[in-house]
Amino acid sequence: MAETAERQARVERLLEAARTLADPETAPGQALRARLLETTGLSPAGIERGLAHALEIRPSTGDLQALVASTPEAPRAHVLLSSNVFVAALRAIAIGVASSPHVSVRPSRRDPALAESLHRLAPESFELVRGLSPAPGDHFWSYGADTTLAELRRSLPSGVWFHPHGAGFGAVVIDTAHWGSDDARAVALDTALFDQQGCLSPRVVCVVGTEHQARIVAGQLAQELQALESELPPGPKSAAEQAEARRDRDAAAYAFELFDAGSGWLSCSSELVVPPGRRNLHVLATTNATATLGPFTAHLTCVATNGASQAEDLRRAFPGARVVALGEMQCPPLDGPVDRRHGAQGQLIT
Repeated sequence: MAETAERQARVERLLEAARTLADPETAPGQALRARLLETTGLSPAGIERGLAHALEIRPSTGDLQALVASTPEAPRAHVLLSSNVFVAALRAIAIGVASSPHVSVRPSRRDPALAESLHRLAPESFELVRGLSPAPGDHFWSYGADTTLAELRRSLPSGVWFHPHGAGFGAVVIDTAHWGSDDARAVALDTALFDQQGCLSPRVVCVVGTEHQARIVAGQLAQELQALESELPPGPKSAAEQAEARRDRDAAAYAFELFDAGSGWLSCSSELVVPPGRRNLHVLATTNATATLGPFTAHLTCVATNGASQAEDLRRAFPGARVVALGEMQCPPLDGPVDRRHGAQGQLIT
């Protein structure tokens, strides 16, 4: 098996290509941005913020060592990408590269832009393929819908190590004693980035306090999201997407107190529900955030909070979720999989 230094060097070569792509002054960086406008459905400002804020191109030495240490070595690595968040391709491919010098990547058919751009700059790092054929002993990382992952698992041969990363969402826990206007903007930015399509995007906000305090927080978040419409406009919607958004808003307005948030909305009630994406949040008051979020443990990938005491409780209650400060949900360190719910070693297909 390879030495740790060699595995880190492979990841660094990939990151060097990503740094070139992140730079808007380079020809490859400009070409990537033009291609992402075609594939992501995001606005130019949304793409630029994603590249600047959420592309993990400069990990610390400790984070890079943690990535390699948590990634099992394999004779061959296979990576099946999804299209929800375009920057996620870098981390997924980096994990494959850390696992093996022989990596096959099947990009998303809807959004292959970043994977293709990385391959053009670092073709020795991985192979782009139309189909993946893992053999016993290989490791297979897959990202996508839970139903797709379940079907894929049934199709894999015995002896393959399977690493599924399925649907999930983020939550916010607010300590009203430490809440301020900067916090509202931080939550709004985490919500607006990638138009709330990723598994790290917040969908629910638990306010540790009274219902009156929860409504105040909801109003402030709605104002910040509305203000972000000009700075970070959402991507265009098809006619079908616009119709679906209207139906979702009408249903939420019927069931809950609703706050207008530009292209999205915030609902507020005493029960916890998970709203659809596209910059929508549900806010509720609670006296115990861990108990309130408990039924969603299997789906939580990230929890942001502004309370130090809350953070420790959340880490104990949700060991599979990253617990971060407000505003840091979309930029986790490159220290392993974003999604920690299933562990790093994978599932052996038998």
